[in-house]
Amino acid sequence: MQNINSKYTKTCFGAWYKVFLLLLFTFASCCPSRTDIYTIVKRTHNKGNDTIDFSEAICFDWDKMYWFPIGYSLDYINSIVNINAFWQDVGDRIIFVKNGRVVYHREYFPCHETPLKRISFNTDSAFVFQKDNALFAIEKVSDKLYILSHIPKTMMGDTSLMDN
Repeated sequence: MQNINSKYTKTCFGAWYKVFLLLLFTFASCCPSRTDIYTIVKRTHNKGNDTIDFSEAICFDWDKMYWFPIGYSLDYINSIVNINAFWQDVGDRIIFVKNGRVVYHREYFPCHETPLKRISFNTDSAFVFQKDNALFAIEKVSDKLYILSHIPKTMMGDTSLMDN
């Protein structure tokens, strides 16, 4: 006589094991630390790298990256990014777009009493970068602030966004 319970147990364990692995991979791919730009820059710098190539370092797909320092109006930002978002009108912001749709957005609010973890760029102007031209030097100012400077990989196009 064959033991039905042992076959059931092995089959059930195999199914649960597959479900567990699927959930683990799903969680790992959605982990915020893999998509948070500050965390990616900090991790890259802590590994001894003085440069970061966003085309390789970022785990989500994008084709344009925009930087808007504090002082740019929402009307101006929405006219450039071509979306109608209802963001607050303060702070620096970085926006990644794929096929005209925002895939990542982060705003850094000014807070002098307790500085937030953030990145910034060494410019007071808004700019846009294509994915194939997004190489930056990393300067660590403090544990909570990293300044990025563009290193041109190609000389294709102007990266600055001129005010209308």
